Formats: sequence, C-alpha cells, structure tokens
Amino acid sequence: MPIQTGLTDAILIKLFHMGLSDKEMAEQYGISVQAVSKRRVLLGLRRKPVVREVNAYLAHRWKIKNTQGPNSHHKKHSAKALRVWLRRQLGDKTLKPDQLKMAEQWERGLRHRNVVLCYDPDTEAGWYYRPRTKEDGRLVIDWPQDLEFPDERFRKALELPDEPTNE
Repeated sequence: MPIQTGLTDAILIKLFHMGLSDKEMAEQYGISVQAVSKRRVLLGLRRKPVVREVNAYLAHRWKIKNTQGPNSHHKKHSAKALRVWLRRQLGDKTLKPDQLKMAEQWERGLRHRNVVLCYDPDTEAGWYYRPRTKEDGRLVIDWPQDLEFPDERFRKALELPDEPTNE
C-alpha cells in the first residue's frame, strides 16, 4: 500500500502549472524529489527548459512565498507577468499569444510608470513597484548591489530592451 503524503495527482498537476519545482513540491509534502519527478512524468507533465531556467534564476534572488490558497505570492499577477516576460526575454518559443500579450503589457507598464518590481515576503501582497533609481539602470526588478547575478545571460534578460522606434 502506498504511503499517503497528501500530494494527490490533482495537487501535483496544480502545483506543476503554478511553476513549482519538483524540489519545492517534495519539501512541501515531505517526500523525495525522485518520487515527485516519477509521478509527474507518469502524469505526462514535462518541464520546459526555459521555465525551469526562469524559476531557478528567480530563486537566486528571492524565496517566493508559495502556499496553497489565495495568499500565495507565487500566483500573484506581478509574479506571473515577470516569469512570462523573462521567458520571452530568454527566447522561449512555447509562449502562447495571451502570454506574449501579458509580457508586452507588463513591459509597457514598467516603462510608462518608470518603476521596478520588488518583493517582500513579509507583507500580505508580497509584490510591489517602486520608482526606478539611477542604481537600477535598466533592470526590471530590484537587485541588491552586493548580490551577484547567477550569470550574464540572466542579467541581460532582466534589462528592459531598447524602446521600439516608431518609423
């Protein structure tokens, strides 16, 4: 008889689509990463390389509050928009038209309001925007001066591209 962990197929599918890694699910339910991975594969859920890359990059900067229910910061619009925008920046060809539209609108909003995205896990909302400073340069998120970037590719992906010219 299998061990009851509470991680049902339905929950695993939901957490997968929320962008949680196998490791995060395993930690949340007290089981091995291998058990989560095996079950996920049996359910036909495959990780997209760029999605994994974005999640790993963001985990380098923040430990995003990820709980079940409406208070999960992982589900907030700003978090979703940032992840989709980064996927576009990193060349993800699997984005759907509605995701591309979300990325474009999010970028346009950052430019129009001249802000960067910040995160505070100790607040109810979690995500907030603050005015862009000279120290931010072209970055779309708040990045501490003393924290190194995981790599140059990620640093470049976090920069607002040049504004399109109207010709």
